[in-house]
Amino acid sequence: MSDKKLLFKSMFFGSVCGLLLSVILMCICAVIILSIGLLPADLTKYVMLAVLGAGAMFGGFIAARITKSAGLLVGMLTGFVIFILITILGLIKNTDAVSIATLLRFIITIVTGAIGGILGVNKKEKLHIK
Repeated sequence: MSDKKLLFKSMFFGSVCGLLLSVILMCICAVIILSIGLLPADLTKYVMLAVLGAGAMFGGFIAARITKSAGLLVGMLTGFVIFILITILGLIKNTDAVSIATLLRFIITIVTGAIGGILGVNKKEKLHIK
């Protein structure tokens, strides 16, 4: 398989995994918020940024584990794909213009995706004891 094809497949699979984890974590946070009570809007924004960062890190980790090389680049590209998808969905749903929060989301997804990619490449294989 060519390197570009493997890179595309790993970024696609990593982005899907990252978005799925983000959705799952957002659902868990919604249940917690509903059981505790309403949180201030500012705190909710930071919780959602943390959830998005965790999803981007997981996606970068998975993509880098698939490619087994170039963890920083693969993680950053996976974070960028997640950012683009989240931004497009947000702009379709909401008519607000791009703001500082969008820039913060961009930085968080790129940085956490890169961290996940680095961790994914540097992860040692499991030890098989015979």
